Amino acid sequence: MLKSYKLKFFVIALILTIPSVMYGQNSSSTSSPYSRFGFGTMMGTSFGRGDGMGGIGIGTRNSFQINTANPASYTSIDSLTFLVQFGLDAKFTSSKTASSSNMRSNINFNHLTFALPITKWWASSFGFLPYASKGYDIASTDGAADLTTTSTSTFSGTGTLTKLYFGNAFKLGKHLSVGVNTWFMFGKIIDETYVYFPNDANAYDYQKDNSLSAHGFGVTGGIQYQIETKHNNSFTFGATFEPKVNINSSYTIHEVRELFRGSSTQTALIDTVQHVVSSNNGLNIPMSYGTGFSYSIKNRITFGADAYFQQWQGCQFLGQQVSFYANSSKYSVGLEYTPNQYSIRSYWERVQYRFGGSYESSYLILNGNQIKGYAATVGIGLPLGRSRTELNISGELGKLGTTDNNLIKETYAKITIHLMLHDRWFFKQKFD
Repeated sequence: MLKSYKLKFFVIALILTIPSVMYGQNSSSTSSPYSRFGFGTMMGTSFGRGDGMGGIGIGTRNSFQINTANPASYTSIDSLTFLVQFGLDAKFTSSKTASSSNMRSNINFNHLTFALPITKWWASSFGFLPYASKGYDIASTDGAADLTTTSTSTFSGTGTLTKLYFGNAFKLGKHLSVGVNTWFMFGKIIDETYVYFPNDANAYDYQKDNSLSAHGFGVTGGIQYQIETKHNNSFTFGATFEPKVNINSSYTIHEVRELFRGSSTQTALIDTVQHVVSSNNGLNIPMSYGTGFSYSIKNRITFGADAYFQQWQGCQFLGQQVSFYANSSKYSVGLEYTPNQYSIRSYWERVQYRFGGSYESSYLILNGNQIKGYAATVGIGLPLGRSRTELNISGELGKLGTTDNNLIKETYAKITIHLMLHDRWFFKQKFD
């Protein structure tokens, strides 16, 4: 029977984090103007340790970290261990056009994951992972201020899509591991457009609202092959694959023109241009695949790299194919250094120091340009007490987009804090 404090450990983690996940469905995890298009800002697949290493994870394994980037990695979890990981992130973004700039910031819950071994060759993981988020508020004015043709446009969006996943991994022999995450996607994203003519009382205002709710299943498979050398070094190769999925969705497109909007003396005249309510499979998650490797030297130095690809072209959104989708790619590299994880004299020798970088071509083509970005990361893993519980802190500096061709260049700084809770659930103690 589990000790009472271990049950409390599990329950407290749920109480603290699940409300934040559910609240996140009605909020935004981004402040990027590029989240106006499609699903919005796509979230990464690696958290905690991987955040400080450029986002790598497909080819990495660690006995005391949960690596959701490749479900095959769950078999690396220590056989007596139960792990809980959750995190927060804060992002500060400067958006710049050819003529203006502004600053935005947001703080959000990041993820919640659990992992535990079932047998020596079988391990499981489950939890909540962010998939995509919208969060933007843009205003623009066209025309001279003294002309009746002057128009003011506002664009805003909010919402998050989340994956609830259950993963299993199996060790096949000494070197090979395979795994699969079965996930259920849910959430809601909203886009609103409003255009009015402040100098023309006879002009119609224009408003368009899009609301999308998603709820559907999918799978992500992974494989890892690890070789250990006689010098206590190890090489790991990994690969992942996710097939294209039609996600059940319900969406509303409401488009109207109104005259005398907001007037207290006259009744608004409403002309409905379009009102579409649909419940079908007009939403696609693209085929995705990736590969990666890592090399560990005497449990002190680990370095690796990932390449990840998504086939967005031809995918549907709101029941139709869209012209701004492009096949995306991301390349990441990372390094972790631990001076001496068994040191009893120096705390800082047991600390893990991480560095990395990434380059991506996003899934958006706007004004003839595919939106691209790059980032540099640093991180630190701080052991808490004598257990394997660890506080992971990471920082990221990056750029996305360009000011060319009437586009927006984002420069951002991001800080993530992840707490990895560790407990030994299957160890029979001699003293209570």
